[in-house]
Amino acid sequence: MKKGKRAGLFACFALLVSGWMAVPSSTLAAYPEKPIRLVVPFGAGGSADALGRIIAEGLSTSLGQTVTVENRPGATGVIGSQAVARAQPDGYTLLLGYDGTIVIAPALNADFPFDTRKDLKPVSKLADVGLVVAIHPSIPANNIKELIDYSKLQSSRVSFATPGVGSTAHMAGELLRLNAGMQWLHVPYASGSGKFVVDLMAGVTPAAYISVSTAAPFINDGKIRGVGVPAASRHHSLTDVPTFSEAGIDGLDAASWFGLFAPAGTPDAIVDRLNTEVTRLLADENISERLRNAALEPTPSTPAQFGALIDSDLTKWSKVAREADLSN
Repeated sequence: MKKGKRAGLFACFALLVSGWMAVPSSTLAAYPEKPIRLVVPFGAGGSADALGRIIAEGLSTSLGQTVTVENRPGATGVIGSQAVARAQPDGYTLLLGYDGTIVIAPALNADFPFDTRKDLKPVSKLADVGLVVAIHPSIPANNIKELIDYSKLQSSRVSFATPGVGSTAHMAGELLRLNAGMQWLHVPYASGSGKFVVDLMAGVTPAAYISVSTAAPFINDGKIRGVGVPAASRHHSLTDVPTFSEAGIDGLDAASWFGLFAPAGTPDAIVDRLNTEVTRLLADENISERLRNAALEPTPSTPAQFGALIDSDLTKWSKVAREADLSN
């Protein structure tokens, strides 16, 4: 074949390829062209469902397409999360992910049914659920350092209650035990927070690692005492409770979080569009107020920032699981 004809064929091929490549760009520019499904992997009611409906409502308005919440509970969030991990990566199936499912459960279970890093694509962090260490008022401690010192003077370890094995509160408690010398023994309450708050007020269990939303009314009424918030700043619901850092305990911050995910392989342009809308939504004062009223602190991020947090949490909780002998 002559050189000129060969060059002509290559030019035609290039035009065909460029034309084919333009189709996805056109499709992405039109996104979304149909309703979007937001899978909430828990039942109706509760923080996850409340957050999912606020996000769905806001995105429906900003995207110009209906975003429908689909509750798919089961296996502590695994069933719904796995369904999204296996969905078509076209931007029309999204997940409201929970850290207990996304980073803690994989750290505890070697045979977890999906790979967070490989099967899901971070869109944005959405909100934190703050934690607090609370004690019965009879214990002579006003901050987390004083509670640690108190635990070291006891003949047996101080019991601390949480909503259950593998909860963020449980893992945060183990992190504190392993790294700050806290002498305490985990007591999981399978029935959730309600029962152990009653036991905490009665002195049946002397301490608890608990969500701020559950503990705040009782702390503010003086029925239990908050001694430490594992966060960079004091919680707006517990302004009198010091942070761990204020008591000299650094590097052990922990919070339960929710975030928005798409299936791996979802085009970056779609992820970026969703991230832009979510960031704008969470900056809205009315939305922020609604979230805070539901005990959720808005924490938007870029996809890269959220991905880095996930990597960090997977590493952190896997280390805790190994050192505390919690892995299966």
